[in-house]
Amino acid sequence: MSSPESPTAHGPAENGAMPPIDQRGPDGAHEQISTRAPRAIPDLPWMRFEVGQRIVIRYRLSDGLHDALGEALEVAPTHVTVATRRGPVRVDARTMVTGKRVPPPPSL
Repeated sequence: MSSPESPTAHGPAENGAMPPIDQRGPDGAHEQISTRAPRAIPDLPWMRFEVGQRIVIRYRLSDGLHDALGEALEVAPTHVTVATRRGPVRVDARTMVTGKRVPPPPSL
């Protein structure tokens, strides 16, 4: 256990990132120091998707929110491509709002 004045650090996360170190300055101000390795890729939730999984991704465009529901065709740090009923949809990371794995469609 650490006191409020001592920095706290834990072991590296799965992606190599370290949690920030909490410190108090001489004036008692609270500050956090990042311990993430330079050029380390942050934890990107969509990188847990696997090609072939059925997923849904909500993304924002200038005309509002949209959903891409279907099979993951490509998963990259910058985008995810989803095979929807209307064809492949490439969703850029900067537009993603949320996403998750979904069960197979109901059988008729």
